[in-house]
Amino acid sequence: MRISRVRIENFRTFKALEFRGGDSVVVVGENKVGKSNLLHALRLVLDPSLPDTARQLREEDFWDGLSRPLKKTDAVVVEVELEGFEKSEPKLALLAEHLIKPNPMVARLTYKYRAKGSAPDEPVVPTDFEFVMFGGDREENYLNFEVRRSLPLIFFHALRDAESDLENWRRSPLRPLLDDVAKKVDGAKLKSIAKDVTKASDAVAGLPEVDSLAKSIAERIQDMVGPVHAIDTTIQVGPTDPTRLLRNLRLYFDHGRRTVSEASLGSANVLYLALTLLEFQRLVGAGDLFHTFLAVEEPEAHLHPHVQRLVYRDALRTSSGKPSADRTVILTTHSPHIASVTPLRSLVLLSRKNSAGTSATSVAGLDLEADVVADIERYIDVTRGEILFSRSVLFVEGEAERYLLPAISRLMKNGQDLDSHGVSICSVSGTHFSSYVKVFGHGFKLPFAVITDGDPDDQGMRVGLKRAVRLAKILDEESLDDLDDTEKTKRLNGLGLFVGEETLEWDLFNAGHQDELLQSLIDLAGGKTALKRAETWLANPPSVTKDKLLADVESIGKGRFAQHLSTKLKGNFFPAYITKAIRHAIKSASAE
Repeated sequence: MRISRVRIENFRTFKALEFRGGDSVVVVGENKVGKSNLLHALRLVLDPSLPDTARQLREEDFWDGLSRPLKKTDAVVVEVELEGFEKSEPKLALLAEHLIKPNPMVARLTYKYRAKGSAPDEPVVPTDFEFVMFGGDREENYLNFEVRRSLPLIFFHALRDAESDLENWRRSPLRPLLDDVAKKVDGAKLKSIAKDVTKASDAVAGLPEVDSLAKSIAERIQDMVGPVHAIDTTIQVGPTDPTRLLRNLRLYFDHGRRTVSEASLGSANVLYLALTLLEFQRLVGAGDLFHTFLAVEEPEAHLHPHVQRLVYRDALRTSSGKPSADRTVILTTHSPHIASVTPLRSLVLLSRKNSAGTSATSVAGLDLEADVVADIERYIDVTRGEILFSRSVLFVEGEAERYLLPAISRLMKNGQDLDSHGVSICSVSGTHFSSYVKVFGHGFKLPFAVITDGDPDDQGMRVGLKRAVRLAKILDEESLDDLDDTEKTKRLNGLGLFVGEETLEWDLFNAGHQDELLQSLIDLAGGKTALKRAETWLANPPSVTKDKLLADVESIGKGRFAQHLSTKLKGNFFPAYITKAIRHAIKSASAE
């Protein structure tokens, strides 16, 4: 079972937020965009531990964009739609009354906070409001507690205090696991073990030094509060009563040498999550729960990047690589390492739209070929998910652009630092931009620009221009084929598509950066012939031929050459298509 759709209206940062969900839900976005608010909205519908007093909202829980005082028609609505349960008889029986679609089966669960019928036209006090919870599409179809009990959302705040929870028996996730073990252990064996533990404990307590300390403690307490209020104390290894013996078990690290309190915070978090997942697995296996929604806020706390990827790759997928049938993981994260191992269709990107609240985008409902999904998932994994945390993206062909564009951005007229605007440069290692434009531009609605070489053919026609026109069609732009190159370029630029005249290096050469390019060839020349040729060119730049220059760059390596060239660039004039693309990316990153 999975959350197939979420719709939130008028709640905190959300005016009208809607997104499709995948087998899991991993929410990313910048600070203060509303990730925690999204989790709380889901809790209003699914969390059985949330008391009704917490479901009774306050005026400040309404979207700020609503005029004050509130109108009687203003309401907070949270809808959660579920799919993939028809093959489970218990789930089907539980959700049958709440169906909104028969094929495939879709159930809808709704929380609504609205003014009472008896409230004035401008309700102002909490008692003017009430919440209702219902299934399907009718308010009369009451949503009972049994649904939340059998399909619970279990919420974990940011895991920054796992150590104290592990040490506190009441809160420890080890407790229910040991309680389950206690039901299965042979009682006679446990009593026999308890006698041995008692004997060992008595032997330790009987040591003269230990016995003397115990008497001193008892005497000091009696002197302090008198015999009537004195506390009966003993020193022993631990409880020896058979029923409490198992509860006294604790987890240790490093072959029993260290307690949880002595472990690192990251180790404690890993242990906490492992115990929690085991408990959910036990409850579902026992039939006590039909499905669990595990919601974790910022799970990356104190975890090394490699461990983040390993732990959450395990949480998001089973050992077979497929999602769990009985568990849906919902995460909010700032970690590109966690995002990098997230299935593409499970990612939800929150973006701030000031006039319309926060928006959400996903590609769960987008028609994508399997090879496109696999390609993008590999790309995000390798780049560690930086793209998902960008305010805008510059898609480029290769490593050369990745090294040169930041330098050009700083040097060009009114130049600026790309990082300061949240602009990331992402190489697609070729010219196959279509998958990236389809997923990130059309799907996630992430602001972007594409920079591609002109690559003129033997007839002088720019192949790069045709490439950009094909990308425009992905963005639902009407046909540009009948336009001349000038008008076509203008329309493409408006879409964020920028095409060079030749290749990046040759365009830089023709824009007046001959000296920097040729000096870089001299500095990096791999042999005497190449060195002499570069020196000759530097003395007479008009003698340079494009094919020879590009061949020498290729022999050095375009990435290595660009890295060196980026340190030598000077002046503030660069090819127009590059500066336009950079300005487009910066402007779109700052757009409200």
